[in-house]
Amino acid sequence: MLEIAKNVIVALFFVLLLYLIEFFSQNVYNAHFQSFPNWLKSITNSLPKPSYPKSLDSVNGFISLIASISGVLLALFYPILATIASSGYSKVNSSIRNLLFLEPITQNYLRRLAFLTAYSVCVLLFITFGYYPGNLVLITLALLSLISLFNLLKIGAGVYNLFEPNTLAQIANKQIVGNIKNVTINSAYWDNPSFQSFFRRNVEKDLEILRLLNVIGIEGFPINKKSFLNTVSQTLKLLEFYLSFKSNIPIKSKWFKNKSEHKSYFEADLRDRELSINTRTYPFPKEVSNTFWFEEQIFKIYRDIGEKVTLLDDQEIKYEYLYKSVNVLQYFGYSFEYSLAERLLKENFLITKNSLVHNEKNTYENSKANLVLIESFISSSIRDYQIRFFQASENLTKTVFNNEISKIDWNKKSSLYKISLPYQLNVFFEKYFTYVKNEKAVEGKQITPTWYITQHITAEYLILLERNFKNTIQQIKTFAIPLVELCRSNNNHLSASFAAHCTLELIDRIKFRIPRINSVIQEFESNNLHKGAFKWTSLDIEEANTELKSINDKLVAGISEDMQKIFHLKWDENYPDIFARSFAIISNDINDSYINNDLDKFKSIFSSFLKSSLASFYALYYQRYKDRYHHDLEVIYQIHIELMQLSGLGYVYSEISGIPFWEEIINSWNETKIDKAQIDLMMASYSFYINEKHGTGLNFTDNFSRTKKLSQILVDRGIDVNNYENTIIRRYITDRIHTDKNYEELFLELYLFTFIEAKESVSKLSSGRRSVLFDINRIYGREV
Repeated sequence: MLEIAKNVIVALFFVLLLYLIEFFSQNVYNAHFQSFPNWLKSITNSLPKPSYPKSLDSVNGFISLIASISGVLLALFYPILATIASSGYSKVNSSIRNLLFLEPITQNYLRRLAFLTAYSVCVLLFITFGYYPGNLVLITLALLSLISLFNLLKIGAGVYNLFEPNTLAQIANKQIVGNIKNVTINSAYWDNPSFQSFFRRNVEKDLEILRLLNVIGIEGFPINKKSFLNTVSQTLKLLEFYLSFKSNIPIKSKWFKNKSEHKSYFEADLRDRELSINTRTYPFPKEVSNTFWFEEQIFKIYRDIGEKVTLLDDQEIKYEYLYKSVNVLQYFGYSFEYSLAERLLKENFLITKNSLVHNEKNTYENSKANLVLIESFISSSIRDYQIRFFQASENLTKTVFNNEISKIDWNKKSSLYKISLPYQLNVFFEKYFTYVKNEKAVEGKQITPTWYITQHITAEYLILLERNFKNTIQQIKTFAIPLVELCRSNNNHLSASFAAHCTLELIDRIKFRIPRINSVIQEFESNNLHKGAFKWTSLDIEEANTELKSINDKLVAGISEDMQKIFHLKWDENYPDIFARSFAIISNDINDSYINNDLDKFKSIFSSFLKSSLASFYALYYQRYKDRYHHDLEVIYQIHIELMQLSGLGYVYSEISGIPFWEEIINSWNETKIDKAQIDLMMASYSFYINEKHGTGLNFTDNFSRTKKLSQILVDRGIDVNNYENTIIRRYITDRIHTDKNYEELFLELYLFTFIEAKESVSKLSSGRRSVLFDINRIYGREV
């Protein structure tokens, strides 16, 4: 009613304002008419003006016509929209159809049309009282009428866009946002339980509408992909908006719904235990505040729609659906909401898992959909959450933390919700605010010192930080590893290798962040003034590294096995080269196993790596590099050189560590049963590397890096290189003898040249490493 009265007053005031402007302007004109230039007088006199009472009938007819037309348009517009809405949304809740009339464009047009009608009625009222309109009033009404008519054409052209779910979702979201703002400390109602409950009930109704709009979007035939994805995006952005304001809502606000919480008999208090025993019943459940009810509603919408998405044949919708949640996951990481992130990642995992395509033939083309899904889940959802968490952890230093606490005014409760600390700490701030309030009421002053409060809040924050950090490792075990194993169990070794590569990236990121986060945690030690008062946690770096190493070794072993299944698959630049990436990863981990004296890891990866790499040489030549470069061996020589360098390096590490790497290397090479053709190919690669590449290139760079690490190992372990003066490895561990650290030559001398089949190759290399360019096709006796 107040809104109607307000609009009536606005209409009357507007018309009155036009009359007043016209009245005073006419008086000014008459008073100064003689001073005007002649040309202005001519123009003014030539303008038509209503002459009363002669023009009264025409003016009445004109204004009545405007009022009639605008009234008719207003009367027809609602039924037309209602008819279209009923046909398009006949089976849905009427509350969704009502949203059409709350759509901003429609609402604004109807509002202008209603005011135009009201202006016309007011002018007719003024005429009745003897106040006749002049040119200003008439022209204004005419212009407003023309604008309204042509706006109708614009709205009519896009009327069906108003019925798209994403358009209606904007309206529902706007209402939800307004209600959320009304329960924060920035609202006049923030401390009023009745209004808090009222706004929550409004939001519950609008969330149901939002759910229905998402369902309508996915069940359309055909699906309007853009509209559906925009609706999903708006739903998730609403959650992000809510979380940004949640810290401004008091913990005990009636905005949070109550839920029943059951307690175990062992946890019940004395009264509940006695009642339970006497009545032979369960401990009576208690009503507690559910501070996550809003998030649960959004997750339910996301889960329900996700189940429908997995049933679609359009893979692109599935990718986009997963990508829409990335921003929310980033916010979860930023705000330390690991439990919420866990729930959202679980939904994304189920969508990814149920959307994987299982093909009998393992090719890049068949695996394309899976590769994009895996990248969307591991390299976007999980990774982006973890990145934001790590960034937030490093940014929230002790100085920043203490400064935020110092902003609290213990006389004003609203100040608790204006600080920028994790929301989970609010419950402790509210508890101490109550303590301080009671202390001032009884003692007349604050008794609990601020440093004590800071110490307790710091302790709780460190617990939160530790849990979030452990959760990053748990996410790999809960989501990434099962995805790798699922792909492998379905014989999709390309997807399994790719998922393992993405997971190894997560592991490396966590390893990189461990010392940085630990350094930040150590800074907080200065807040621990009264040691022992609270549980003071820290990162268990050794445990974390051990757990990550276990996961890493398992993944690497799997990648090594998968290489034997994918080396022969045809690849082009439209896809990531999964085999080459696996080759690089295993090569690096073999060197790491040398450095760490890890014979078990070496055994688990070297044999399968060797077999798949040797087998891949000829396949890669014909599938990728034949006729592509000026020399047959321009690229693929790297495979042989890498194998020979790693094998030769293994002999050096065996000698300085006493660990039988070389024995395992010999056994693995013997198992491959290389023939003369293979030996000739390897010698061709070596000759090309020495004579054409002059011992430089990518292999040289990798080998140089290994040499630096070997030199550091010698220093760190205090190994006296003089003890190896009379051994074959002396030139590889001392700088006194000039050498290029060609570990491949060590392998050639100790192993390959022991084969009688290598005699011809040895003789060709005996004279200063002369250029020996073997023809691959001749070696295999084939035609290209």
